[in-house]
Amino acid sequence: PTPPDGSASPMLPDPSVPSSIGTITDAILAAIDADPTLARPEHPDGHGGLTAPPDGALTYRPDAATTALVHARDGHCRFPGCTRPAAGCQLDHIIEYRPHDPIAGGWTIAANLHCLCQFHHQLKTLGLWTVTALPGHAMLWTSRTGTTALTLPTGAHGSHTMKTPAPPISGRRGHTPRPSPATSPDPPPF
Repeated sequence: PTPPDGSASPMLPDPSVPSSIGTITDAILAAIDADPTLARPEHPDGHGGLTAPPDGALTYRPDAATTALVHARDGHCRFPGCTRPAAGCQLDHIIEYRPHDPIAGGWTIAANLHCLCQFHHQLKTLGLWTVTALPGHAMLWTSRTGTTALTLPTGAHGSHTMKTPAPPISGRRGHTPRPSPATSPDPPPF
């Protein structure tokens, strides 16, 4: 890029500013490795920082507005490497909803919900993977074997389309992300 003063000397990119989602997730994971306290959940009680539950927070199923908000924010299944569209996903409580004590459990609010396809919802429910919601709704996933991966909401980098594949997902401790499938430059004929 050319400097704002119009001089002919090119500006070199600032190496401290991530240039892609892969480097952003890598930077977050590196920061967590350097300071494990950064992996603490933003709202460990599942109440989104609220002191009183808003309307609908103590019911299991989210209302249409909350569902639309979570779908728009996430855009796709939040499990590492999965790009199933949000419309085909289930909404999952990050901190478990307690039907017998809803005030103490995770509330049904956008801050405590995320999109998961049925398969990845089952993996979380079975305890094979756990998830921690970090600031900015970044999701830190940890497997039973200690593999970690980080996903960002679609709103962090724009919409997925047939022409813009999902960003790479960074992982640690032996996790090898699957490469994004090659996409055609032309949209499907339908």
